[in-house]
Amino acid sequence: MNHLDTGKDKIKKICDLLKEETLDPAKHEAQELIQAAEHKARQIVHEAEQKAEALLNDAAQKREKQRDLFLSSLKQASEQGLEAIKQAIQKRLFSEHLPKWLAEQTRDPKVSARLISVLIEAVDKEGTSADFSALIAATLSPEEVNGQLAQSIVDRLKEGGVVLGEFEGGVQLKIHDRNLILDFSEEALKELVGRYIRKNFRELFFQV
Repeated sequence: MNHLDTGKDKIKKICDLLKEETLDPAKHEAQELIQAAEHKARQIVHEAEQKAEALLNDAAQKREKQRDLFLSSLKQASEQGLEAIKQAIQKRLFSEHLPKWLAEQTRDPKVSARLISVLIEAVDKEGTSADFSALIAATLSPEEVNGQLAQSIVDRLKEGGVVLGEFEGGVQLKIHDRNLILDFSEEALKELVGRYIRKNFRELFFQV
């Protein structure tokens, strides 16, 4: 019985020794491997999260830049379009319609007679007498324009009536004793009216 117990003790000691020298180190090493693997996994996940966040930030920045570029291009295109519209309106109005309208008006005998009367009245308001000559467009008839003037105006004209000038429309009033010519010919009126109307037009419609 003692012999059997002694054998059992030896076997137990051998098992304990194997466990201590083999199994326990292996178990400990396995535990370390598991911990290292868990740490590595957490590190990989953290790096992946950082990389994903960086990619999202980069994509957001790119979208922001693209949006800013799009808005900037849209604004520039809008400004260019608006300026093109302004130029087209001004060209149509001032380069086409205004000259045509002035040409029609200044070549009308009634308008020419009215211009002469207004100019003489304006000089009279200064309270001085003047020696006048009234020139009308070469395309008009002096007799027809004289017929539209008051006789008191005709009598004040040096030549006894209007005379033909060398311009296509409008009138010129010569004030001899002042050596002055009031030029309201078609070309002078185009420049004068165009300048002031264009300025007022831009202020009214374009706020500039």
